[in-house]
Amino acid sequence: MAALIAADQLSKAWIERTIPLGSGYAPIPALDPYFMLVHWGNTGTAFGLLQGFGGLFAMLALIVIIVVLALAHQLPLEHWGVRFSIGLVLSGAIGNLIDRVRLGHVTDFLLFQAPIGERMYQWPAFNVADSSIVVGVILLGLLLLRLEHAGATAEA
Repeated sequence: MAALIAADQLSKAWIERTIPLGSGYAPIPALDPYFMLVHWGNTGTAFGLLQGFGGLFAMLALIVIIVVLALAHQLPLEHWGVRFSIGLVLSGAIGNLIDRVRLGHVTDFLLFQAPIGERMYQWPAFNVADSSIVVGVILLGLLLLRLEHAGATAEA
């Protein structure tokens, strides 16, 4: 968790120092306009939804972090994958919470776009913490489905 939080905070600090807020550039010209580094402040939730509720999301994140940490120790040690997944989610939540407390918004900086027909479609900008949360939730869901399937098979 510490390594992911550090990677998240260091990458955001680098973006904040090198790219003015609200702007961006293509670090690899051959990938322009498909991939850009940007410096955007997100006061909402994932995908830029519910802008302006940063304080509420900071409180919710803190509550979720405390509850998950309180319950995580109850997981059996053999469920290392579940523990790892929870660690990914927690590290992402902590990384974004640090931003909300420090800046009042989350720094997003990875932007992917794709031309479809004559229009350019843009995936919402994200960061290392967001990636950690998404990967952790998907992995946790897959592992829990697998554990549930194994339990149902054992009962049959």
